[in-house]
Amino acid sequence: MLARLAKQEAAQRARQIELEAAQRARQLELEARKAEIRRREATQTIQRIVLGSSLVTFSAGIAVQGVVAGFESCRIQIKNLPGDATQNEIKALFTQQGVDPTRLFITGTKALPDGHLEATLITTSEEGGAIAIGLEDIEFRQERLHFEVGDSAQFGEMGNSARNSDTLWLSWRAPSSSAVVTFPSVADAAAKVKVLNRQVCAGRQVRVEMNQPPPGYLRGPDWQRAIKINGLPGFTPAATVAQFAGSPLIKFLKPIFYDLTEGLRQLRQHVEITAGQSLKSFDVVAQDDIEGNNSVKVRFDSWEDAKRVYDSLAEKRLAYLGGCSLRLRLPDPLQYIMSIPIHQYEAQKRIWDSLTEGARNKTAYIHIFSAQNAGKMQIKVLGEDKKAVGSLKVRVENLAGGQQLAANCWHRSFRSAAGTQFLASVFRQTGAYARADWKRCAVKVYGDPASVDRARDAVSAEVKRLDSLESSVFLKKQSIRFFVERGMTTLKEALGEDNAMLNITPNACKVVIRGGEEARYLLTRLIDESLEETAGGGVQRAIADKCPICYDEISHPVILGCEHTYCLGCLRHYLSTAADSFPLTCLGNEATCGAPIPLPTIENFLPPPQFHQLLETAFVRYIEQHPQEFKYCKTPDCSQVYRSGTATTVSECPSCFLAICSACDEEAHEGMSCDERRLHSDPGEQERRNDEWARANGVKRCPTCSVFIEKTEGCNHMTCRCGSHICWVCLRVFGEDQIYAHLNSAHGGLFFVPPEEPAQDLHRGEVHAHPLQAQRQPQDVDALQRARARQLHEEQARIMLEGRRRLALREQWERQEVQRQRLELAETERRRVELLAAERRRHEQRESNGWGCIVM
Repeated sequence: MLARLAKQEAAQRARQIELEAAQRARQLELEARKAEIRRREATQTIQRIVLGSSLVTFSAGIAVQGVVAGFESCRIQIKNLPGDATQNEIKALFTQQGVDPTRLFITGTKALPDGHLEATLITTSEEGGAIAIGLEDIEFRQERLHFEVGDSAQFGEMGNSARNSDTLWLSWRAPSSSAVVTFPSVADAAAKVKVLNRQVCAGRQVRVEMNQPPPGYLRGPDWQRAIKINGLPGFTPAATVAQFAGSPLIKFLKPIFYDLTEGLRQLRQHVEITAGQSLKSFDVVAQDDIEGNNSVKVRFDSWEDAKRVYDSLAEKRLAYLGGCSLRLRLPDPLQYIMSIPIHQYEAQKRIWDSLTEGARNKTAYIHIFSAQNAGKMQIKVLGEDKKAVGSLKVRVENLAGGQQLAANCWHRSFRSAAGTQFLASVFRQTGAYARADWKRCAVKVYGDPASVDRARDAVSAEVKRLDSLESSVFLKKQSIRFFVERGMTTLKEALGEDNAMLNITPNACKVVIRGGEEARYLLTRLIDESLEETAGGGVQRAIADKCPICYDEISHPVILGCEHTYCLGCLRHYLSTAADSFPLTCLGNEATCGAPIPLPTIENFLPPPQFHQLLETAFVRYIEQHPQEFKYCKTPDCSQVYRSGTATTVSECPSCFLAICSACDEEAHEGMSCDERRLHSDPGEQERRNDEWARANGVKRCPTCSVFIEKTEGCNHMTCRCGSHICWVCLRVFGEDQIYAHLNSAHGGLFFVPPEEPAQDLHRGEVHAHPLQAQRQPQDVDALQRARARQLHEEQARIMLEGRRRLALREQWERQEVQRQRLELAETERRRVELLAAERRRHEQRESNGWGCIVM
């Protein structure tokens, strides 16, 4: 019996040893898997669109590994993809063509009603744009793909709506006539106006109004009871008008008549001569339609070509079109549009009005109107000047983007119907429009500064109220032991003793917490840890190290890839308060470890709003630490970033269109070098170089007006254009009757040459370099004065001769101009006589055909 019991105990001990060995093996295997995961996470990278435009690749510690700046990126839309296409397949379209995967980012995909998929990605404009053009209509899994390349990767930007900007529309009145019809009374005439206006007579829609006498004409009783019918076809029979108006008392006014076919031919000839080879098409859209209009659509190679023709026809009456004024319509070359909710517009109305008030400026202006979609407003930025339109466009985009509240003003309930109702109530209470940005997990507010502050207070109060509410999470059976032994202790330490409770009943076990989003993230992290530990057999690894942050025993350990262990609460606090020093590194071994903290670890410990904010902060710090490599766009409020360089290349901002020289980081300066541009914008440097040039070339400044003066010949008496009489030697100013006395007394004569200045030839103004000549003075002053008088006399004679020659040329030009004007008047009179004769023949023909007119 005892032997059997001993044998059973030995077998039981053996089984226990085997179980412990298997458990240790599972634990070691689990630890090995965790270590492998930590090593893999340490090398993991992520890509994000930061500051709305730059594609940034982050590595461990939130270190910036690669940047595709806004200036060098583009947005590509791929259409007609199969509905089950994966992101890896979409990326492969570009990576197989040699595009670096770190310079390619899929921002999202959208399923279409027809079963296809539409993908949007960001890449470099140099590589991606060219490849997209080459891949157009490529066959992908029995589908033909289509690619659309945008100029900017900026999200929330205005879309380009400048369609047909190279098309000029021309319209004018067709040949027509007018008739005055008299009725028995004024009341009858007024009734006819209401009935006949905008009706069709002789195939033409006419305009009918009460007749008005010409200016200065005495009103009579017949004028008051007459109506005027405008827009009749030329030579409409009186019987037709009488039947239409209901009265035989008709008088036809002078018609507008011209040959429409010949007019179109001459108009096209004018356009062809002005536009040259840039004319693409000349299409007659309407010819003498029911409203009596003629319309022509003319297309050109560019908007500039269309504008040149527009200017040549603006405000001109063309004789070959009957003297009609052309109605011209040319779209603005730059047009950008976006839609905003109508409540957002109402909240920001005063700001929008401040942008639209004032006269319309053709360089850049805003047009706001209701969209076809109910509840939306369309904001349109238009203009002709690219720089002005771009600057205004950025202001509109920033205003439409609203103000994002801090991360602590977000709660996950804002995604629910109740949260949407609360945000709608914010608009009614504060006047500011608030909406939830689900992608960024943030609340955006729109309105004037005072209403935005009130909305921020309302949202913050609601978040605090929601955080104070209890939130319950039911635990699985595998997690109960973990929370009983360690999990609840960690929660109470992080959230407070009264903000974490564990309720265990026979049917369920739940954790009740208070503390909002951060409390939920901490609880989720602990639940994941409990399930991982259960999968490893429930054996906890022994932790002997001290926490590198609190230097105390580690409560609920978190192991990094470098094998250093932290308290969960300490690591969470370290990550949530990091704001200045990047990359974020391990503080183990007395802060000498320096291993970057893996991105998944950081993302697991921070709510999405804080994590995204930390990414933006890291990128901003990176730009600040690399001022020679990256610069911000020069336009105020523009968030685009460009890459600076040494080569003189011009980069254009995709948001505001400002052209920047990447070599000197100033606005592009076509036709000038960087040094010339710097000199042009620096008045002090210009002045210094002017002074150097003046000293080198013997030029001085007038002491009165500071203008540069140069002495080429003659004595030292200088007369400036401001009227000052100056001594060239000492640059003092004297009266005209004192200057010569000063020259003789102070400088020993009129022609004294200072030792540092070479002598000048008296007659030719040439500079001699002989050093001894600087000490010579003229011996015969009278002879020199006579030579100067002779030279002045010759100069006066030359001026008089030149004046006579110019006068003769002007008289010849005036005679030619008078002759030209006479010829033009003769031609005009000839045309007028021909028109009168033709009109007389038409009236005679009308009378011979029985078209009688009753003269009032």
